[in-house]
Amino acid sequence: MKYGDYRWVDIEALNKDEVAVVCPVAALEQHGHHLPLLTDTYLLTDVAERVERQLPEQVLLTPTLWIGASDHHLDFPGTVSLPNTLYIEVLKQTVRCFVRAGFRRILLLNGHGGNTAPATVAITELANSCDEVDGLLLAFTNYWDLAGYGPEAYGLETPFVTHACEYETSMMLAVAGELVHLDEARVGTPVIDSPFYHSELGGRVTVAGRFHRLTATGAMGSPEKATAQKGERLLGGGADEVASFIKEFLSWDQRVVLKP
Repeated sequence: MKYGDYRWVDIEALNKDEVAVVCPVAALEQHGHHLPLLTDTYLLTDVAERVERQLPEQVLLTPTLWIGASDHHLDFPGTVSLPNTLYIEVLKQTVRCFVRAGFRRILLLNGHGGNTAPATVAITELANSCDEVDGLLLAFTNYWDLAGYGPEAYGLETPFVTHACEYETSMMLAVAGELVHLDEARVGTPVIDSPFYHSELGGRVTVAGRFHRLTATGAMGSPEKATAQKGERLLGGGADEVASFIKEFLSWDQRVVLKP
């Protein structure tokens, strides 16, 4: 079901206990020399629409929120971003609309790593400040975390999703290959490679800094190894795992108060 295709009277009539609102949240930001600015939105929308096709009676899919928290990419021209504080409020107000309409299960499905921290704050603050939100099921996740992307499971050569990498480039080749300039893919070596922190893969500490401190081209993770066949496996596997989660999500009991 597509949220935007319904009338308000249709939304009012829905059995809110049998449907989950899925709200994809993505970004419009630089993705190196070879991928378009809208990469995260293209990929997340494809995954989300596959999920809706698998669960047409259980998922109410909203349009993808294309603007995200991408201030760390603003040194690269073309990026459009909301600062984290404003993005938190955007997500909170969006969720409040779903809650006001009576929905009991809401999933913010993420397609951009920079959204993770503010979205976690947003849903935490909503639950802490609003009994109505505390009494329903509100979740946030990255689709690649649900999918468990990795070289062994999906036949890739690099260890994990980074940015404009083998994974994202492969998926873009499958979704909109005509927008990919693979011959212009450029990456460098990691700036920091330590047992405590890797500047592309993360680590046991978080280090502050904008993206131009990590890569001169805006890309990471061996995009030259990408193929459309790998991308189709990643997209299909991601959608399957998101759909599996939503089935579980719909089976969970409503939140109960364990202490007055």
